[in-house]
Amino acid sequence: MKLLLHSLPIRIFHWVMFLAVIILLFTGLYMNAPWSWLHLPMEVVRKTHTLFSSIIIVNLVAHIYYYLYTNKITEILFLPRDWVNVPSFIRYVFFITESHPNFGRYNPGQKLVFSSWFLAVLIAAITGIILFFPTNSQWLQWKLGGLNVIRILHFGVAIFFAASIPLHLYLVFTESPANLQAMFTGYINKEVKLETTKNEHKDLLP
Repeated sequence: MKLLLHSLPIRIFHWVMFLAVIILLFTGLYMNAPWSWLHLPMEVVRKTHTLFSSIIIVNLVAHIYYYLYTNKITEILFLPRDWVNVPSFIRYVFFITESHPNFGRYNPGQKLVFSSWFLAVLIAAITGIILFFPTNSQWLQWKLGGLNVIRILHFGVAIFFAASIPLHLYLVFTESPANLQAMFTGYINKEVKLETTKNEHKDLLP
């Protein structure tokens, strides 16, 4: 039996963000320290970085709007009530127990990653705009501690994304590898268990 796990808009938001993050990491790290064995036009790299910076911001806004419109924003945000599920989730992730309570569509670890990504994109957007318009954002630079602090924050977001991607994959495969397939097709295969009633059991008795 096939059940719809991820709708088409969710899949589009997910893969647009994935592509944007990968390209932003590549172009950002290349601009920070170009690799000697790879010669790329720096102007093209900068324009590509700027383009996908805009794409990831628009994608995030559309993503949040979709969840608010469908009243499903609590499915992806890590809320105070999710703390109660953290101990059982940790035991399951580290294979101490074989099962866990029904967390819903996403487990606490995935919710924490998603919430952190939203915050990270917001920080990257603010610091990126400041770095892109350094002469027109001096008042904001002063409030945040100067350009060096802003560069560190922007670079820190890049490192966070680079580290959280394998963590996200680990949480997906720990929960259910089928969920990754659902991010491509939208559907997950669900086994239907047929339970026999007491009367049916009696009919089977000799």
